[in-house]
Amino acid sequence: MNKAAIIFAALAVSVISCGREPKGIIMQRSSDGRPIQWVYPISRDSYKIAIDSNDDSRPDIIKTFKNKELLQIERDRNFDGRADLVQEYVRGALKREIHDDNFDGKPETIDHFRKGKLAMVERDPKERGFIDIVEYYDDSGKLTRREVRVR
Repeated sequence: MNKAAIIFAALAVSVISCGREPKGIIMQRSSDGRPIQWVYPISRDSYKIAIDSNDDSRPDIIKTFKNKELLQIERDRNFDGRADLVQEYVRGALKREIHDDNFDGKPETIDHFRKGKLAMVERDPKERGFIDIVEYYDDSGKLTRREVRVR
């Protein structure tokens, strides 16, 4: 797995893993009054929205925007305080997803998209830090080629 992807995944994990109630601007509360959505200004034209979808007072979805355009969504799918799915967007279109499907803090899969459709999947199933399998897909979503790399 390339170093940039590993660094990016580590940074994404650190954003959610603060382990305490966010200190951003409260934008929405649950019916019992607990905060469930916060906004964090980053700069004049950038901000993050943190959402608590399971009502535990900790964000499990963080959306990053610049000039009102969605750049990234980080999801904590198992509610352990760490991001395990990071989705990157360019001009509103999904470009890449980084998956930690076994929730151990290490990404196993990176999905790449072209025009909103899956184009390539890079896999590190043994979590050794480099890509073992690369799969290529055509515009219909059909797998066209699979490369297995031996190291």
